[in-house]
Amino acid sequence: ETADVKLEVGAVQRSGRRKRGRTSTTTFHAHHFVLRRNAPALADMCTPGADSAPTTISNVRPEIFKHVLYYCYGGKIGKDDLQSDAKDIIDAADRFGIVSLK
Repeated sequence: ETADVKLEVGAVQRSGRRKRGRTSTTTFHAHHFVLRRNAPALADMCTPGADSAPTTISNVRPEIFKHVLYYCYGGKIGKDDLQSDAKDIIDAADRFGIVSLK
């Protein structure tokens, strides 16, 4: 595996009256140079290297992050996905500095 960045996505704090919990996360692997080129704010959050700890990305659903990461690697987001999740995708693009997706 040549990826040098590990991202754990989906950690959302949920608070009730007495307990706080975290939702489960999904792990993604990426290349720092791809993030630096296409999602500079996301790249700034990450520490590249095989031995580095995973970067936790909270308040983004894993399926939204998957679309954004796919886009960073040159993929196109499907019309149906874009229509159904437009606000979440645009919010993530704004957060991670993906100017061409906005």
